[in-house]
Amino acid sequence: MMSLSMVIPEALRRSLRMAVLIASVPVAALALAIGARGALALAMLAGALGWWLAGVVAEAVRAEVAAAAERLRAMAAGATEAPGPSGDGALHRAVDAWGRRFAEERARHREALTRLEETEHRREAWLATLRHELRTPLNSIVGFTELLAAEVDGPLTEAQREDVDTIANAGGHLRSLVEDVFDLSAMTTGTFPVTRVRANVAAVVRDVVREAEGVARTKGVSLRWEGPSEAEAWVDAVAIRRALTNLVLNAIEHAGGAVTVTLAVKPATLTVAVRDNGPGIAPGELKRLFRPFERGRTAEARGAGLGLAITLGLVEVHGGTLSAQANDDRGSTFTVTLPAGMVPLEGEGGAR
Repeated sequence: MMSLSMVIPEALRRSLRMAVLIASVPVAALALAIGARGALALAMLAGALGWWLAGVVAEAVRAEVAAAAERLRAMAAGATEAPGPSGDGALHRAVDAWGRRFAEERARHREALTRLEETEHRREAWLATLRHELRTPLNSIVGFTELLAAEVDGPLTEAQREDVDTIANAGGHLRSLVEDVFDLSAMTTGTFPVTRVRANVAAVVRDVVREAEGVARTKGVSLRWEGPSEAEAWVDAVAIRRALTNLVLNAIEHAGGAVTVTLAVKPATLTVAVRDNGPGIAPGELKRLFRPFERGRTAEARGAGLGLAITLGLVEVHGGTLSAQANDDRGSTFTVTLPAGMVPLEGEGGAR
């Protein structure tokens, strides 16, 4: 297929060749009639004729280029075919070819989008069914295990109680893992439900720290928080609580003895920093920390490696950021930054 830069010179050459051919006939006849003495008159006549023919050729080329440009603009604006009558020139033929190819590519693109939407709908339906099918037996396992632990059907021996506790822990862990996997999938596809309200983020931080104090004491870790008593923002309080809980419990797990949670308020943002004095993060691990199913190599490997990936997703659905850095002295700091003035979008939200 010829490009536009090749087509226009070809059109000009064809038109000029035709003009020269047309002009040569009367000029030759006049030369024979008047002889050499009329050379000056002949030259003037030839110049005038050439000027007129050049204008005719230029106008024809301009009209052809303008028509082609209009048809190309129409195609770029969304027309499925090149509008306007086709000509016999090379430029018109090239535009016709481009128009046909454009229409074919546009049809293929629309077909691909339709298939993609259908595939996405099927995937969402399959995930919803799978989530229900997994939840139902897991809830039954956990529920009946709790009944056994409560000795509703009779007392348990010490060995039986240990077995029941093991089943309960394993069932609870598996249920949490299933929920994490499906939540991470929803975050990846942008379908995770978020309901923002005007909430006191400082109160959320205090509650997270208070609830984690029991775990910190059992591990011999000092846990404290610093910040103002009021810090409001439009957030999903449940999602932010979950994100901060993940960070605080992760810090306690890997702390060397102390964890500090700091809330800072700026004109446009809220910042929550979780700092520990544990073994820290190796430089090579910083880039992969928030990838799903990744776990740190510097500490004992526990869990499925979804905590930080889910935390990142929970922060990002609020338009915020999550970063990690190694402290200069010892340990690491995870920092959540949330926009303080982001308001909920129309139609935003969903059942949690």
